[in-house]
Amino acid sequence: MGYLTIEVEIDHGHVLAKGADSLPEKASGLLTIFKSDAVNHAAISPLQALESLQKHLRLAAVKAAEWMTAVREARR
Repeated sequence: MGYLTIEVEIDHGHVLAKGADSLPEKASGLLTIFKSDAVNHAAISPLQALESLQKHLRLAAVKAAEWMTAVREARR
């Protein structure tokens, strides 16, 4: 089973994919609604998100590199 996480907007009850990603034709999943003030925060780059996660998980640079490799391989 694979998971897909994309940013979406809801407009009059319709879920629209943000950016170049597209929603699957048919799927099931969970939807998290952010309060409007949380959505206005500045977006961070994927690298900043990874660095934040690395710091949160207290991963040393070598372990972080191994983890990134494992994620990259899993996506293939």
